[in-house]
Amino acid sequence: MSTRPILIVLVFLASMAAPFSHPFIGEASAEDMVVCCDAAAVNLHLLGSASAGSLSPFSQDLSPDSASSATIAGSVTSEETVGKWSLPNVWPGTVPASTWSVSVEYELSDAASAQLNATATLKIASQTFSASTEPGNSILPQGTGTLNFDIEVDATSISDMGIIELTLSARTLVFSIPTGDAQLEFLWGSEESDSMIEAELPLFDLTLMEPEVEGSDVYFSVLLDSNWGMDLLSKSDALQIFVGGSEVTGDPIETGSDNAVRVTWTWQGAKGGVETVTVEARLTIESGSQSLSGSTSFEIETFDTSGGTGTYYPPDEPLKSNGDGSPISVTGTFILGKDSSGYLQLDRTTRIEIGGEMAFWMRWGMDHIGDEVTTLSPVLKSFDAGSVTDEERVSRTIEQIEVSEMERQLLSTSGSGLITYYLNVGLGLEVEELLGAKTKDFLSLSIDIDLNGESDVVNHPVTIVISTVMVFNGEDDAPTEGERIELIGGFITAQPTPLWGDISLSLEGKSSGLTAFAFPKVVASDSLILRHSRMPWGETLTIEGTDIDSDDYFAFKITPTSSLADTPVVLLVLLVVGMGIGLLFALSMTRTRRRRVLWLELVLLPLVAAIHLLAYPSVYVGGAAAVVVTIWWVTAVTSPRRRDGLIEEAITLTTPVIPCPACSTPNPITSTERPLRFACVGCQRVIRIES
Repeated sequence: MSTRPILIVLVFLASMAAPFSHPFIGEASAEDMVVCCDAAAVNLHLLGSASAGSLSPFSQDLSPDSASSATIAGSVTSEETVGKWSLPNVWPGTVPASTWSVSVEYELSDAASAQLNATATLKIASQTFSASTEPGNSILPQGTGTLNFDIEVDATSISDMGIIELTLSARTLVFSIPTGDAQLEFLWGSEESDSMIEAELPLFDLTLMEPEVEGSDVYFSVLLDSNWGMDLLSKSDALQIFVGGSEVTGDPIETGSDNAVRVTWTWQGAKGGVETVTVEARLTIESGSQSLSGSTSFEIETFDTSGGTGTYYPPDEPLKSNGDGSPISVTGTFILGKDSSGYLQLDRTTRIEIGGEMAFWMRWGMDHIGDEVTTLSPVLKSFDAGSVTDEERVSRTIEQIEVSEMERQLLSTSGSGLITYYLNVGLGLEVEELLGAKTKDFLSLSIDIDLNGESDVVNHPVTIVISTVMVFNGEDDAPTEGERIELIGGFITAQPTPLWGDISLSLEGKSSGLTAFAFPKVVASDSLILRHSRMPWGETLTIEGTDIDSDDYFAFKITPTSSLADTPVVLLVLLVVGMGIGLLFALSMTRTRRRRVLWLELVLLPLVAAIHLLAYPSVYVGGAAAVVVTIWWVTAVTSPRRRDGLIEEAITLTTPVIPCPACSTPNPITSTERPLRFACVGCQRVIRIES
């Protein structure tokens, strides 16, 4: 029997099964394509000092308030250099022939006008071009204005070692009708005084990478290659990618290599099978300026399956920031009480919820724990494999053993100090400012990593939970009772590229009835709100803030104490007893006097109670109570006597008395002088006794 039909059937079945043997892998037919840009129009902003200034295409580098300046005071009769600015980060290519416009802001004071002969000189590589003030532009009126130059630039080549340099010089300057110390001040480097060059030159290469296909997911990447590195991504207004004319949304994944930055989006709009799609990359350096773009076509083949995780899994370590920074939310609770030895003890739980690019970097790092194949940053390289196997590593899913291994090594007592190193260098967080002390100063410290219900390596928040116990016994580096401590401070470390962009903070603390947070205060920040209340069973302290600036320094300080004068229970008892005794004395002093005003003054009791409940310092509470009691006593002494009290007093007197004709109040006769005039002690009417 011939085997040929069987072989044909087997080949046919194999060909039918081939696409399903790797159900998550598709195909793309294309090559990496540089789509932009030979040269581009750009505004180069003048920055820095007059002697060593710089040029930048990013308006984000402008100062929001103060400008740099150079001043010419007095007339100029020979050439004088005003300022010099350079751009060393030049991308190699050809500078086309065009007109470069230079505009410099100025302010003329104490003169009606000034006649200026100035020159702007451009040095592009080895070529030099210049322009001088036109006759109509040489008269500068008083006040602020703009000095403009149009410089004709010829086509020239420039290498990556080349430099662009602008020099502004003044040959003659004559003030008209000076009224004092006339001067001409040139301004640049701020949002209000934005001096610039409108230029056309090579800036970068924008490359559309060959797409990667995973099931029905297609990963399109844009490679930004420039001498600015990450700054081109972080300081530009927008980087977008369009497939078939529609923008691909979602959080892209950023990876880097040397000065190039690769940004990858996940596209889930494939129809299945083989299709050709047009892809466009678009970069906008400044808001309102023309976008730089380029496009090409790719042939892709996808399968009708759920594919991957919906997020690109890069083979190289992802970048921590896209330039805007990731959201971070710090929440927590702290409880002040006493331990078994009678020392003050602060139990604290701090939850750090991290999102965005930083969360993806953490997840990718946990899935590569102990990886000796992939090139890792020193932070991720510091973790060893431990109990993680090769099957669990780089699986695109974070197994529980990987989480446990990272938690264990973060708290390792081998001297590696990974928790401080990881939080500080890896996450850009100042540990001592975040937790209120160095890690070695805590009696106990534990850490948990919460994946928030998502175990895949995707852009999903990760929460680090740190629990600490601090005892105020003064041993080693531990604080003592009554010592002022910083519970939390500005915990974001400065970074060349911002790691954090949306920062929020919320802490809540409680004390027992016999402990207190004395004199809590937020120092040097208006972005945080502090609330403090006191009840008989303890104090409550909350601090909240949203949209905190990454460079906003603040310090939240407290003084934990168990002093009897400060603790809620004792302070309340002292307050009740003190004011009760004061009120009893006031009532005793008004036994025969009118108490109407005294009863009205009891409305001061809620005021003192409010001062106590709002957790004002004990000295304020005691002072308020003393003032109220003093008011009561003054009122008691100065209140007029009651009529029945006067009658009772008069009955007990041995001196003669006479009833008032108007109110019948007995009035003692203390003088033998006649005629005698005196006021009735009851109604204050004048009584006259003739004999």
